[in-house]
Amino acid sequence: MNARNNVKRPSDQSLDARLVLAAARLRFAAHIDFLVARWLERCAANAEAAQRLFKTDRKPKHKSGMGASLVVSSPRWDESS
Repeated sequence: MNARNNVKRPSDQSLDARLVLAAARLRFAAHIDFLVARWLERCAANAEAAQRLFKTDRKPKHKSGMGASLVVSSPRWDESS
């Protein structure tokens, strides 16, 4: 019985190195794009939080109405209590 196995194994198939490199380059670029997008989202969230934290209260603090007060409003405490 001389049966031959004509099915090519994955190790027997020749791979074009250019195609493998191109695919790896695309995966790497997609991963870098994802990381940069996530970093930019964090930067934007931090900038928004900083703007909310240092937002100045433009209402006059005293009844005399002398200019704007520089009270820092913060979501961490309730100023009305």
